[in-house]
Amino acid sequence: MSDLSNIWMFIGVCFATYFFVSLVYKKLGINNLQTALMSANGLRLLNLKHLLGIVLFGVLSYIQTPELNYLVKSLEIAKLHTLIPFFIVVFLSVFASQSSIKRQEGLNETEINHYNFSNAWVYFSIRFAFLFCYEYFFRGVILFMFLDIFSLPVAIFYSTILYVLIHIFDSKKEIIGAIPFGIILCLFTYLTDSVWYAFLIHLALSATYEISMFYYVTFKHKTIKNEKV
Repeated sequence: MSDLSNIWMFIGVCFATYFFVSLVYKKLGINNLQTALMSANGLRLLNLKHLLGIVLFGVLSYIQTPELNYLVKSLEIAKLHTLIPFFIVVFLSVFASQSSIKRQEGLNETEINHYNFSNAWVYFSIRFAFLFCYEYFFRGVILFMFLDIFSLPVAIFYSTILYVLIHIFDSKKEIIGAIPFGIILCLFTYLTDSVWYAFLIHLALSATYEISMFYYVTFKHKTIKNEKV
């Protein structure tokens, strides 16, 4: 990171590019898994968006910020005062996702026939890789670049603003939830000097919700039909 202005320009280009793509997807009505499953080509388009995120937030960001690569390479068992809150947050993330799925009205009545297990395998492989790259960019590159300039509270504040902004095309509930969630992920990354803990928390939240979502609108009805036959 010899030239900080170039790094900040790179961050701006990556953020602006993904923000614009998210706007386009919002116009298309495909901004999350649930809306993507309603279209025959929705999942394919969502995969393309996540692949773009992997390139921007993961591959290119990793290459452009070699001094921050230790955030990926480092994975040590945290101290007890960090590890206990980590497991509590993971549990709460899983619980929140399960509760959110249960509150989805009409989800059990929704039936999608144009997706199968192979579609799910491809989607979740790309999705989970994207989440890791996403954490490296927001809780790694952006947070630690801000830490070179500001104190920890201010750096977390600005990082969280950008995190919320990238979610601006999601539901109001998701936008509001991104505030405490973003702060928590920043704290764990700072305390552990690794993006792995933030990634695992995000994975717990996303995987629980999206795997359940995929099951309810695709596999559940097929399983019931097969059992009847």
